[in-house]
Amino acid sequence: MITWFGHFRKEIADFEQQKAKELARIEEFKKEEMRKLQKERKVFEKYTTAARTFPDKKEREEIQALKQQVADLQEDLKRKEAKWSSTHSRLRCQIEMLVKENTDLREEIKVMERFRIDAWKKAEAIESSPKAYQCMTATKNDESVNPSIRFQKSHISSGTQVEKCKKNYLPTRGNPSQRSKSVPVRDLGSSDKGQAALPREPLELVNFPDSEYKTKEEKEEIQGEINHPDGKVEKVYKNGCRLILFPNGTRKEVSADGKSVTVNFFNGDVKQVMPDERVIYYYAAAQTTHTTYPEGLEVLHFSSGQIEKHFPDGRKEITFPDQTIKNLFADGQEESIFPDGTVVRVQRDGNKIIEFNNGQRELHTSQFKRREYPDGTVKTVYTNGHQETKYTSGRVRVKDKDGNVLMDTDL
Repeated sequence: MITWFGHFRKEIADFEQQKAKELARIEEFKKEEMRKLQKERKVFEKYTTAARTFPDKKEREEIQALKQQVADLQEDLKRKEAKWSSTHSRLRCQIEMLVKENTDLREEIKVMERFRIDAWKKAEAIESSPKAYQCMTATKNDESVNPSIRFQKSHISSGTQVEKCKKNYLPTRGNPSQRSKSVPVRDLGSSDKGQAALPREPLELVNFPDSEYKTKEEKEEIQGEINHPDGKVEKVYKNGCRLILFPNGTRKEVSADGKSVTVNFFNGDVKQVMPDERVIYYYAAAQTTHTTYPEGLEVLHFSSGQIEKHFPDGRKEITFPDQTIKNLFADGQEESIFPDGTVVRVQRDGNKIIEFNNGQRELHTSQFKRREYPDGTVKTVYTNGHQETKYTSGRVRVKDKDGNVLMDTDL
């Protein structure tokens, strides 16, 4: 009995020892399998991440559409930038011209103010002499004959007018009819007290005499002449018009009311400001006329006969010498009208629509070209060369690029 019990305890001890070994082996196997599983999981996650970076068919189509949209936007931006650059250059030139003109006018005002002050002082000196009284008396007598004549101290703008007063009134005080002819129609300066200027003649384009051809008749029509410090010479005519001669040869002609201005530049260019606020500029070198209207319309006439119209809304209309008319719209679309009646329209996406005068119509895209006939027949040519023709009867015929018939519903 004791022997059997000892043997049983030995077996239990062996079993426990074997059990511990098996548990240790199982634990080691478990750890090894966990390490393999984690490694495989990392590989799977890496593969999944890499797979997600490659788009599927739908995503590729969306990417292609977005790329096309970006290309269209970039093209539209380039067109707008070109337009903005052109507008910026034109406005900058206008600003520079206006600044120069403003500077000239400021200098002219300063000179005129000096003349006015000198004339006022001379008038004060003349009034203190007995002859001045005779001059003023003669002036008042003349005003009764011609009410439009005014000779006041506040209207005197240069010493020339004082001398004219002496010449016109003092020696010939007994002949009012002759004296009234020598009274200026328009003052050279402005009134100290804000009095209104003398009435001006109706607006008309004045042909100024040549500065180098001075006849006796021309001298009689000149009211006064002012030499500016910067070398400019200003001539004022009795009809109120002014002629300004610049040292570089530029001539500026201003009408009596100031609404018509003609500038002949030294390089042959001519600029005209019309009474209706139109501005006409002629480029002598290019033989091109540029007309700007008050509402913003610009018209260019080229020497070749081409005419361009730039509208305020951004649209451009070009008329070629053969009378072809091309319209460029602000949104990027184009339209061309040919003399035979054919109309070609180009859309923003590049698709082209052609309408012929015989009733046929064509559609050109990046994928195909399609022609529609008046009887309803439609013929389509694809980029791979295949041709498809659909007749009004319902017949459909398909050919390959070599002309072989692939399908014909009537066969």
